[in-house]
Amino acid sequence: MMNNFSRLLSLLAALVLALSCGFSALAEDTESDPVLATVDGEAITKSQVITTLNNMIAAGYAQEGDYSLAIEYMIQDKVLAAKIQELGLDQFTAEEEEALRAEAHTEWENAIESYVSHFLTEDTEEARAQARLDGEAYFASYGYSEESLFNSLKLSAAYDKLEEAVLEGKDTSISQEDIRADFEATAAQHQAMVEDNVYLYEMYQNYYGMDFWYVPEGYRGIIHILMKVDDGLLAAYQEAQASFEESVTDEAPNGDEALAAARDDAYNAVIASKQAEIDDIYARLANGESFADLIAQYGEDPGMTDPSRLANGYEVHKDSVVWDPVFTSGAFSEKMQQPGDTSDPVVGSYGIHILHYLRDIPGGIVEMTDEISAEIEESLRTEKINSFYAEALEGWMAEHDIVYNQEAIDALSAAQEEAAE
Repeated sequence: MMNNFSRLLSLLAALVLALSCGFSALAEDTESDPVLATVDGEAITKSQVITTLNNMIAAGYAQEGDYSLAIEYMIQDKVLAAKIQELGLDQFTAEEEEALRAEAHTEWENAIESYVSHFLTEDTEEARAQARLDGEAYFASYGYSEESLFNSLKLSAAYDKLEEAVLEGKDTSISQEDIRADFEATAAQHQAMVEDNVYLYEMYQNYYGMDFWYVPEGYRGIIHILMKVDDGLLAAYQEAQASFEESVTDEAPNGDEALAAARDDAYNAVIASKQAEIDDIYARLANGESFADLIAQYGEDPGMTDPSRLANGYEVHKDSVVWDPVFTSGAFSEKMQQPGDTSDPVVGSYGIHILHYLRDIPGGIVEMTDEISAEIEESLRTEKINSFYAEALEGWMAEHDIVYNQEAIDALSAAQEEAAE
């Protein structure tokens, strides 16, 4: 509920941005609200720029102090509005307006219902009616209404018409040669980034969702059986292991013997707690049963219930940083020499692991799949369309008399920097 409501407010913030930038400047050039720029003599004032920038920041389009960006946005908006009016693209048929009003009504009702669902404390007809009134008042306090939604949709539709006019007769197709060239260039960039940097490869892939088109050499596909153990036994082992590791120094590289023995005893206690299951697993593997079938019976890692993960394995490198170090060392232990090998039991942060070397993962530039090809094609087409639009906008800008009051702009920026100190 909260997430949906927050997303709703973000969408409405973007609406205010579009509307505020479309309004005509009304303020006079005064000391308190100086004119920062004009378009054909129409003023863009400090207060309007601040309001626009705040809306841009709220919508995620700008950062604090980006006054020049807000000014350019407002100038371009005025130029685009003039071109839309010149071409008659702001005129709609009765049927088009009816459809836009219906869409605005639906969006407005969804907004009010989201507010009511979020803030309703008593599910009665009277309480719902009051919550609806409160929602309407809340949105009105920010300038939102069903009519403003309608105007926003009309504005958006006019911009769509303008883009269609710009692209009329233009070739927006992308050749397979361009797709292949872009893929190879991007893959080469990925290779330069991560060829010798497993840390960067895994961090960007696992924590930032970046898909690399290059895989460093040395990865293995690993599946495993995870058996959870008694929390007390596991905690005792982890504590004993930590104490032993603290005893390892340059002067005593082998650590304290007593602490090593205590660690081994704690480790053996963990293994002993699942010894019957461990013996059964290895016996059944020796009789030819598949590791995957044994995962289904003994494994307690939810990740191994994913068919894709089970078929391909976890991607593990000897220098991996995203796995439990015990898991990584087990994946590259002496018994794991080639695909098909199975490790000895190892005790990690989550319990006992028995690992299976499923496959070698090919290193190098990945194959360009249909999915990658479609992604590149869409990206290149967007770039091409944007270039047509930017070229048209540049020409339209030249048709207008645009004047900047650089002294006032610099003063506004200086005041922001001073306030930030």
